[in-house]
Parts: sequence; C-alpha cells; structure tokens
Amino acid sequence: MKTFADRLNAAMRAAGISQGQLAEKVGISQPAIQKMTSGKTTGSRKMVELAHALNVRPEWLSSGIGSMQDEGRKDSAIPPESEWGKVDAWDSKTDLPDDEVEVPYLKDIELACGDGSCLEDDYNGFKLRFAKSTLRKVGAQKDSVLCFPASGNSMEPMIPEGTTVAINTNDKKIVDGKVYAISQDGWKRLKSIYRVSPTRIVIRSFNSEEYPDEEADIESVEIIGRMFWTSTIW
Repeated sequence: MKTFADRLNAAMRAAGISQGQLAEKVGISQPAIQKMTSGKTTGSRKMVELAHALNVRPEWLSSGIGSMQDEGRKDSAIPPESEWGKVDAWDSKTDLPDDEVEVPYLKDIELACGDGSCLEDDYNGFKLRFAKSTLRKVGAQKDSVLCFPASGNSMEPMIPEGTTVAINTNDKKIVDGKVYAISQDGWKRLKSIYRVSPTRIVIRSFNSEEYPDEEADIESVEIIGRMFWTSTIW
C-alpha cells in the first residue's frame, strides 16, 4: 500500500470502524476523514491519534514503514501486568545501580560527534540512565550512546519537537526506513534513510507534506548513529 489513503482505508476495514466513528474517536470532523480516505489530503497532524484509534503502528500509517501492527501484541499496546516494572525516583545524587549506566544528554544534536564524543564547549554535563540490558539488546556500549532533544517539526508526528532521542554511534549500517542522526557539511539532523543504489540514498522526513524527500550521494552524508530509543511527553 503506497499511499496514506490506502493504508488508512485498510486499517479502518480491519478495525471495522466507520468514518464517523473514527472522526469521533480522534476529535475531528467526518469530512476531514473523508478527505483522507479519498486521497485529497496526504497526511494529518492527528496521525498518532488515528493510529491509536485503529490499533496500528503510527510509522506504518504515516509512511508505510514496517508492519501494520506490532507483532505478538496486535490486540493491545499495553504489556501484561507480569511485564510491568518498578519505577524508582532518582536524581544526580542517587547511587548508580550495578545494572545501569549513565550516558551524556546533550543540549542539541549539533553537539553530537560520530565517534560518540561531544563538544566540550557546550556539553552541559547532564546524563540519562539506561539499563545495561537495554544497551545489550541494540549492541550499544556506554561510550557509544548519545542523547539529545529533537528539534523542529520535520519528523512529526512520530518524533515531535522536544522528544528525547538516543542514538548508538557504533551502529552506522543503513537499514531502509530506520532513523539516523546524520551530518551533511556540518548540518546535523534526524532523518529516515533509504538506499536507492550502491552510491545514492534518500533522506526522508516523516512530515513529508512540508519536507519532501532528498536524494544524496552516500559519500556526502556522515552517519553519526542510529536512533534506538525515544521518550516523549504527550
């Protein structure tokens, strides 16, 4: 399914939901839904709400990335109670548990460097804590992880402005559709990357209405690292 309208119609059929019902769930008008299903509009600022109402992955609904629903948990995005963990409050004075590590939290992506370091003149000394098991799952080391806030609206609705993201600077292999921190002549951004030839890539924003695809020589783009984690307050 190549278009947003195709995916939206398929999700509505799978959920057994009408245009009017979806409009009520999301808080928009039925004519607005009709424009989306007919292809008159190619996106929506309510993408996350639409996806939640239809029980599909927002990445898939917005851009066709990945599967329609999370494998193994298609009926609910909420894990069973047996998988719930304990949340402990902590601050900079709290001792670091043996099963956790601290990684740098930068003020901006501009401070990130491809070798996992950061620029000393602007690094604020803030840190975030990750479980060692989380880093093992993505093949990251403590010294290869950098965190920073996303800026701008080019990656909305999946990565709203202010979202905290974590990248693994040891993971630079391009996997189509994954999100990377990249640098072009010093211009650093978060983008989804696709290879279209051995020497060319497409740089894609989730907010494709305002930010069209860009094509570039692979040698002109430095991959700083692959995003593996985000945290957003809605």
